[in-house]
Amino acid sequence: MNATIGFGWAQRRAELSASVEEILASANNGTLTRNEETRSVDFKEEAGRRIGKQREFIPGGPTNPEAATKLADEVACMANTPGGGALIVGVEDRSGRLLGTQLDSEWLREQINNKVGVAPDIHEREIDGLRVLVIYVAQAIEPVPNTGNQFRWRVNDKCVPVDRSEWWQHREASREVDIMAQPSGLRPASIRQAAMDIVRQWYGPEAQSLTDEELLRTTGALRSDGQLTTAAALLLCSMGRVAVDFCALDVAGGNVIDVFEPPAETSLAEQMHSVFSALQHVNTLVTIEKGPAHHPVRRIPEDAVREAVINGLAHRDWERHEATSVRWIRFDSQLEVTSPGGFVGGVDADNVLSTRAPRYPALADLLRAIKLVDKQGLGIDRMYRSMIFMGHRPPNIELLPGQSIHVTLRGGQPHTPVLELKDAIRPIELQRDNRLAIILYELLHRPFISLESLARALQSTKESARNAIDVANQTAIGGQPVLRPFRDVWLLGDAAFQIVQGNMQPQDPRPLLEYATTNEDQARATIDAWLEIYPAITTGELMTLARISRGTAKKLLDFHVDLGHLKAVGQGRGARYVRDAAMQ
Repeated sequence: MNATIGFGWAQRRAELSASVEEILASANNGTLTRNEETRSVDFKEEAGRRIGKQREFIPGGPTNPEAATKLADEVACMANTPGGGALIVGVEDRSGRLLGTQLDSEWLREQINNKVGVAPDIHEREIDGLRVLVIYVAQAIEPVPNTGNQFRWRVNDKCVPVDRSEWWQHREASREVDIMAQPSGLRPASIRQAAMDIVRQWYGPEAQSLTDEELLRTTGALRSDGQLTTAAALLLCSMGRVAVDFCALDVAGGNVIDVFEPPAETSLAEQMHSVFSALQHVNTLVTIEKGPAHHPVRRIPEDAVREAVINGLAHRDWERHEATSVRWIRFDSQLEVTSPGGFVGGVDADNVLSTRAPRYPALADLLRAIKLVDKQGLGIDRMYRSMIFMGHRPPNIELLPGQSIHVTLRGGQPHTPVLELKDAIRPIELQRDNRLAIILYELLHRPFISLESLARALQSTKESARNAIDVANQTAIGGQPVLRPFRDVWLLGDAAFQIVQGNMQPQDPRPLLEYATTNEDQARATIDAWLEIYPAITTGELMTLARISRGTAKKLLDFHVDLGHLKAVGQGRGARYVRDAAMQ
């Protein structure tokens, strides 16, 4: 996917928005009287809605593949154009006559992204009773081919061909670094005092000995020319829009029990602080009982909650206007954060743990510098570790249609067996190791791990998985190794297994070690997992994997032979079981 940036970013977008608003405000009797197309603004009627020789205009609907392809080509052209631009959809070319469009904006954004790799910011407007779409397109950081694999950019009011080398020559001549590091045009006098107070709170006691200017320079927020960086202006000055909103529901899709939308004139720091406060109110305390002691903890670990919100703001697409959405579902103790913009820099839902690519490095670095986050690029790791070691599921991170990232954290009452397991890890420093958390999570739900399965869980390479195994082999739980090697795989160590099993309750809704059972269906799952990597399974192997007696293991294997799932091969000590080819 081709990431996009703004050209002069905040100023450029403000100028472009102002131009569009002037054009839309010129509507008179169904026509935009300001209808001159420019390099930056183009009118487009929805393709495919005129039929026959008379070019009869027919009603539209929420989807229109022909229109999506045409608009994707126009978006690619605009993205290649210095400064980007805006497409006003639902307006007749040249005449400015309002025609309207019913295209669904989320569907259209997804279609455009699928076709040309750009997910533009799309706004819905009603002008003279007709719905139009304004598609804002930021300048691309690399040339964007259209659906015909051609490169075009706008010259005056038309899209014309451009070759790749010419594009790069222009790009080199006007090269910009990270847009968030660019001058904002604002100076410290524009900073909101409430925002500065919040940043001082995040920075900690050391901020008390620094003047505002010293703190700004220390954190890289203030450039040598006296201007705030764009990242600093975003964080500390009035935004003029809502960047993050909050809503609490009783159940998924149920009644709203709390809602909060920060004032648009506040800064990003103030809006973040307000949402953190709202979440602390709903993310109530529950009690962990450990012997005679009672320890209060949050339903979802507080650092996981903060990281989810921070990631949803630091890495979102700031060219898009919609707010980052924060939702709390009380019944499930569930947090959902949805942020505009897809993945960038080769990151996807399957490698977020192992691939680091901030959309705006300067913004991410500023958040680290003010100590809102501990270290760049480790937010996802921290969420995983915090959730797993409280006995919760790992975060679920997915790309939604319309190019938005959706993060789900589901908490609740901490899981005592997992807490006991974590507290038994030695050396204690490794209780903070993300790799060890993932290894333990895997072995609490699966009978064994292999290098391949661990690499998938770590979202990394087999070499990284081998390094994680080495770490686990140097770690003890209950005075014994964390892992127990078996054939070419690893099982949960005996002491760790006993700690978990000894702390489980029959009524626990989140079962662990399900593979350690005499249940026929679960035994089949264990058998099938083994036969995915080995050609056969023996009675001794099932006995070891399921932690059951030899006699019980043989009965289970013979049970699945009788059902036709397996076939016995050989006898005595050489007996083994393979998949019955007739059942495959």
